[in-house]
Formats: sequence, C-alpha cells, structure tokens
Amino acid sequence: MADAAPDVQLEIAEDAAWVAAALVLVAALGGAVMLAEWPLWGVGPEEPEEPDLVELTEGGTQLWPYTSAAQSYESRTLGINMVFFGDPEMVKRALTLRTELEWEEEMIHEGDAEEETISIERVQFDPEADDVREVLWWDDAEGSIRYTYLEVDGEGRWVDESYQLHAGTYLGNRMHIRAYEDPQGEWTAVQIHDEHWDWFRLRHTVTGISDSQRELERDFMGQRYVDEVVRKPFENETADGDGWATGVYLAGLGIPLFFAVVNRTRRATDEVLAFVDRRRHEIGLGVALFVLYTAVRWLGVVAEGLLPGVSPKVIAAPLYLALVLGTPAIAYGLGRHSEAVWAFAFAALGFGAAFTVDFVAMEVSVVPLRFVLHRGSVLLTVGLIALGAARTTEDDPVPTPLLVGLGGWVMALFLPLFGYL
Repeated sequence: MADAAPDVQLEIAEDAAWVAAALVLVAALGGAVMLAEWPLWGVGPEEPEEPDLVELTEGGTQLWPYTSAAQSYESRTLGINMVFFGDPEMVKRALTLRTELEWEEEMIHEGDAEEETISIERVQFDPEADDVREVLWWDDAEGSIRYTYLEVDGEGRWVDESYQLHAGTYLGNRMHIRAYEDPQGEWTAVQIHDEHWDWFRLRHTVTGISDSQRELERDFMGQRYVDEVVRKPFENETADGDGWATGVYLAGLGIPLFFAVVNRTRRATDEVLAFVDRRRHEIGLGVALFVLYTAVRWLGVVAEGLLPGVSPKVIAAPLYLALVLGTPAIAYGLGRHSEAVWAFAFAALGFGAAFTVDFVAMEVSVVPLRFVLHRGSVLLTVGLIALGAARTTEDDPVPTPLLVGLGGWVMALFLPLFGYL
C-alpha cells in the first residue's frame, strides 16, 4: 500500500498539470480572439454620431480619415496616413510607372550615422547627400475590401478603394496600399501599412503603419515632379500611427508630360523585348554571322602582329576556310526552325552590318560600285541559304532557295578568285 501512494500522487499531479495547461490554452485562445486585431481593436468610440471629417482642399471633398471593414464607423480599421495632391490618374502613374525606372534616391546624413530627420510640420531633406537607395517596386495587389466615408457638397457616401498596390510578396511580407480617389479629382488618399501572411489565420496580419508611411514618404522626396512633402494633423491614431498624415504635392504640369513619355517608352521597350523573344533564333543567326566575319578580320590582324615571321597568306588560309565554310554552315544551321522571311532578313542584316563595320574600321571612304554589287550579292546568297534552311522539311530536304543560295555563294567566291571582280 505504501508503494501505491507515490503512484497516486503522481497521477494527481499529472491531472493537475494537464488541467492547468488546458486552462492556459483556453485563456490564451480567448485572449487571442479578443485581441484578434490588436492594436486596432477597441480604439476610440464604437459609433461616433458625427464622425470627424478632414477637408483636404478648400471647399472640396471631405474625408473620414480611416478605413473600415464594412460601411459603418464601428468597423473602423486603420487610419489614412498619406494624401497625394494632384490628378488621381497622375498619382497612380507616379506610384506605379516610376518604379519601373529603378531610379535611386538620396538619403539624409546627420553626424556619422545615416538617419531620417522628420519634423512634426515638414519633412526635412538633404539634396546634397551622397548615399542612394532604390525606390520601392509597386505592383497590383489583392486584398480585402476596405471602405471610407466621403462628403461631396454635403452629401455623404461610402466608397471602397480605387485600387490596391503592394511591394513585397502576398504569401510573405509586404507593404500594402489602398488608394481612394477624390470624386472631384483633386487628391488620392492612401492607407499604407506593413503586413505578413499568417499561415494559421490564412490571411494577412498588420504589424504597423508608420514604417511603411515613412518609407513611401522618403520615396517621393526630392523628385523633380514633387513640389513639397509635408505632414498634416489628422488626429487619427491607429496601430502605431501618430495621427499625422503625409501630404505629397505633385507638380501640376510636369507629371503628365513626364509620365506620358515614360509610358510610351515603357510600351516601346516592352514591344522590343517581346519581338526579341519571338525572333531569338533569327536574331541569333544575324549575330553569329556578324561575329564570324568580324572575328575573321581581327583574328587575322592580331595573328599577323603576333607572328611577324609568318607569311600573311599562311595566316589567312585557315581564316578564309572558316569564312567560306562557316558562313553557309551558320546560315543553314541557325536558319532551321526559324521563320523563313525573318531568317532571310536577319541573315542579310547581320552580315551587312559586319560589312559596314568592317569598312568603317578599315577607313574605307569610297566603295566602288562593283564591290557594292558584289557585297549585295553575297548578302542575297546568305539570306537565301537561311531562307532555304527554314523551309527544309522531310518532304523537301533541299528546297530551291537553298540550292540557289549555295550556288550563288560559290559564284560570289569564285568570281573574285579568278579575277572577274
């Protein structure tokens, strides 16, 4: 019986331990539920009868400086912490297109340490600082709908965000923007915050709004199309925000012209890149022919300098053989699996560019007509070989353009050798 007493005591202790653990578990989960939106939950009055609105421009639209999970004040979530003044379309371009340029910004120095200096009234910026940083890279984002309240000419309405952007990854951590455009086209209100994907909640958890506000604020300092960056007292403290919103005033006339140019340039660049991707085989063909001819020229020049006792004709022999055999081999090999017309065009273009560069390098100022005709014939033969290669199939292993091109190549080589040119 004496031996049984310790076992009973141990069993009682184990029961007490798991009961205590269960109580802690319930308390922890209950606390987590109560503070699910900490530090957002429980901030301010639940249902203000007359919400405080902010007039951003004289006589313009008035804004309730918060976002809300529903069209009601008690569902308030985060405070609006940035406002961009200017045409909303230009604001969106400033937020999105500018980042694709990968511009760099200067940061502030104070003493030996690098740090931001932000006064309560105005952001201080040192345009002479040497250090640089990359701008934020914004892209379209997905996220829950959040509303805000507006009054235009005394008539109120709830609106959801005009668009969302993020810098980062959806399933990692990111800075997240919800933008609300003024119906009268004078400003864009922005709520920006830091968040990360929580695998247990299967949604994003907001970690703060002040760091991301300062980051975006700093991103626009000193830009040529920004008149000024200021702080405005919204008195809408939520999360770790201090209730001061950043106002960014865009330069009115410079923005449209600047971003119109940027937009056209970006579209042109995208089209060029798409073309290069579609025609990579044909472009490779032209580049290879250019490299071959140029390499033959300069390998001969270099070898002649390195081997002064060797006859130049001995040096030229293997290089000539490389040109004679390599040119049709490249045209045929890289012309396969290409589009016929483009294979012809890029073969002629690549070899023609090599001729042009060679004439310039050799300081040839005048090219006799017979040589112009000969080089033109060479370009046609190389183009026909590439075109014939592109048309080669099992049913037609030696198409006519290929035969014509090879025959023309032989003629273009033999006529000069036998003194007919």
